[in-house]
Amino acid sequence: MKLWLEKLHLDLKVNWKLSRNQTTFKENFIVHLETSIGEFYSEIAPNIRYGETPENIQTQFEGWLESVDLLSLRDISSLTFELDQHPLFHSLRFGIESAFIRYFAAQSQKKLHEFLQLPAPVAVETSFSMPIIPINEIADYLAPLKRFTSLKIKVNAETAEDMLTEIKKHTDVKLRVDANEGWKDLETFLRFQQTLKGMNIELIEQPFPSSMQLEYKELKKQTPYKILADESIEDVGDFSELASQFHAVNIKLMKTGSLIKARDFILEAKLHHMTAMMGCMIETTIGIEYGMQFGGMVEYVDLDGFLLIKNEPFTKVLENNGILSLPQGA
Repeated sequence: MKLWLEKLHLDLKVNWKLSRNQTTFKENFIVHLETSIGEFYSEIAPNIRYGETPENIQTQFEGWLESVDLLSLRDISSLTFELDQHPLFHSLRFGIESAFIRYFAAQSQKKLHEFLQLPAPVAVETSFSMPIIPINEIADYLAPLKRFTSLKIKVNAETAEDMLTEIKKHTDVKLRVDANEGWKDLETFLRFQQTLKGMNIELIEQPFPSSMQLEYKELKKQTPYKILADESIEDVGDFSELASQFHAVNIKLMKTGSLIKARDFILEAKLHHMTAMMGCMIETTIGIEYGMQFGGMVEYVDLDGFLLIKNEPFTKVLENNGILSLPQGA
């Protein structure tokens, strides 16, 4: 048995600008697990918000690999034990865990969703994302996106009103406003949301830093919009607390660090009368295909990460008219 990482340089189609950073490329890893019954793959998409860099991922992976006897990882319990013994970055833990779980599923002669006791994957509509861009570029950006029924708009406190006003001139599809913690006080945000009247706002994602729990509780009382948690939920989640702040949660595999936790989080959200989104980082279709396993469990899907990559090297997920599906037989 052999476990190793292949580093990928992924050029992006646009300058990917959020409220906290921007980039024109991503460096991800493909996880290769070579076994006696075949090779199994996953992906690691580092996120700088959580201190994840390609260099840190590589260093931490090598340290974990030196400490573990891979042949002792025979089932989920032994795998989980070894992952818990050596805390890892979220995305690295996901990459290792998911490659092994796919191997365990193959050993059991089950498809991945069967092994994880999930509904069978279904074709799903995804939103398509727009980074923070100059106002005069919005029309050209939107022109080829008419096949998508919802758009996820990255904003910050300084440009949000102008961007959304311009977007309204060119489309009436549902808008998911994603602030990436861009607002720092409640009153400023409440004034901003007054400018959204007449727009087709489906939800607003993480307007404040995750530490502003009191502000989220107050916002939930005052807003007419559905507020979605992203950065407020990582690999742990107190759903009674989250439900007091948000209407919905964005589950990302690279953030939960686990297929099992993602499944359990979605079920826990429903118990607390919250809806769920399956989201992603900028990932190839190797990573996105894992997110597709949850399409039958969630109300919203935002799995467009691979569509932002200029040189996407795989075809594990297909997109047609804004609908994502797995290749026949997958």
